[in-house]
Amino acid sequence: MPADTWLVAPEDAYAQWQREEATGADRRAFADQSIVQHRSMFSRFNDYLIAHGATVASFGADHIDGFFAELVQDCAPGTTTRLRYLKLIDRVTRHLVNIELRTDNPAALMLVNENWPQDEPTPIYLSPEDDARLQAVCVATEGAAFKELRNTAIVALFLASGVTAAELRQLRVDDLDTHGERPTVFVDKHGPRIARRVPIDAFAIDVLRSYHEARSRIQPPTQWLFIATAGGKPMQPDTMLKCVRVALRRADLSAADESPRLLRNTFGRRLIEGGKTNEQVSNLMGLSSHRTATRLRQTLGPG
Repeated sequence: MPADTWLVAPEDAYAQWQREEATGADRRAFADQSIVQHRSMFSRFNDYLIAHGATVASFGADHIDGFFAELVQDCAPGTTTRLRYLKLIDRVTRHLVNIELRTDNPAALMLVNENWPQDEPTPIYLSPEDDARLQAVCVATEGAAFKELRNTAIVALFLASGVTAAELRQLRVDDLDTHGERPTVFVDKHGPRIARRVPIDAFAIDVLRSYHEARSRIQPPTQWLFIATAGGKPMQPDTMLKCVRVALRRADLSAADESPRLLRNTFGRRLIEGGKTNEQVSNLMGLSSHRTATRLRQTLGPG
């Protein structure tokens, strides 16, 4: 990849680097869900740089400080969001130094005084009020084009069923059952996540039914539920990220992590508030342990 791609199309360059080269501290490739989250985080940092007249090749410590000052408005106390962003910025900046697009890495010095908390980090989620605001924009508008309907349905399904980005990408047309009073989605086993059938929350039923009908009228050579092209190619992570971010903006919302994980956590927390046990929540989210459900429950406070 030409180095100047980072200057012309930094988000595309980051996505390609993630796919082909980037690894974590253990030198292993990142999981699909982590890659989607990282792209969302990088996109937000890049948006800040653009808004302040900087690029990935020119930003300094002052830009990182300014970004964190803005980010703190969307961070709940006790989260590791700042540290996660700092590690991401450090990782990508080290790469830019290696390809000689930069000569310094201001994030490296900042990391020296940072430490991971001893307790489990608090997951990022939408408050019940913000959850309701996002639900309100997950509706089918009359006369909407197929692409617009698809993008709204993607966000609705993330928020109403807790599927991951990787799982949504693998869904087939028949996996979404829109018949009956309570539609469901069947999620096949994916990596460590168990197979499950998840009832879809009521707010998303109309838009998902509308999308399913529109999708069923199309006969591409594949059976993916959500298709990126008329040829039937599945959705790409970048497109799903944009769907989430656009929906959040329509609801006049922002968050430290604007990836599908935000909506998945919100779904899980909503289940807990509704009286579900940790075991029930874990089963509906396809989790083999109760760790995530426990962390989400802790955000509700005592009681």
